[in-house]
Amino acid sequence: MKQGGLSINRTYNKQALVSIVCVTLNAAKTLPFLIKSVAEQKTDVVELIICDGGSTDGTIDIIIENETVIDFWISEPDNGIYDAMNKSLNYIKGQWVIFFGADDLLVDGFSKMIQLLKDPSTIYYGNVIYYGKELLKLYDDYYLTKLNFCHQAIFYPKAVFIKYQYDLQYKVYADYHLNLRCWKDPMFTFVHADYLVASFPDGGFSNYTKDVVFDKDRDMLFKKYLKRSSYYRYLNRTLGFFGMFVRFIQNK
Repeated sequence: MKQGGLSINRTYNKQALVSIVCVTLNAAKTLPFLIKSVAEQKTDVVELIICDGGSTDGTIDIIIENETVIDFWISEPDNGIYDAMNKSLNYIKGQWVIFFGADDLLVDGFSKMIQLLKDPSTIYYGNVIYYGKELLKLYDDYYLTKLNFCHQAIFYPKAVFIKYQYDLQYKVYADYHLNLRCWKDPMFTFVHADYLVASFPDGGFSNYTKDVVFDKDRDMLFKKYLKRSSYYRYLNRTLGFFGMFVRFIQNK
């Protein structure tokens, strides 16, 4: 295990509002651009945490070169993206946390967004550049059957991770599962703000990796966490009226 960052200094006593967490593995080609975009937005109330999975391509050298921007970093083997995200929660000091991949970029709306973070039971989300266009969407119960929230623009209060962690059985869509649980949970409220927070490249991890377990559980999860009307609209969209009607009769 290797670790470092500003917080290793014993005089470090930062009380952050927002923790930006980046998980990496052999990300030397893209990580410098993310760090630069964070440095341009970073203030006393923002910290950057990097959890690396044991890179061998020069990623660690880049991290060390940028320790004046990075509040804490650790490099050790992990069991994938969501395991690294769960581990990162042991190191954050922020009241809210937002997760990035090494090939994502922070943009100007981030600094405006963090000014809205007031209610510790509210999950705030902004806009992202999605497939080359700004995704500006106020989510509702049914739309959540079509598209997950983009994690690059969602600010979770720390209360979410006191109650939940990412379920590692979902290799690609553990964040989708988390968002469904939070959506159902009366303890939390989702609030949209019309600020562009991040951009990310086309063809990310979820585009080329299958989540067999989530695909198997998808119907069950939508039924469990969403309104019945949204669930049956989803079935009508995916199975057709007859398939939806059969499920309705069978109460499945």
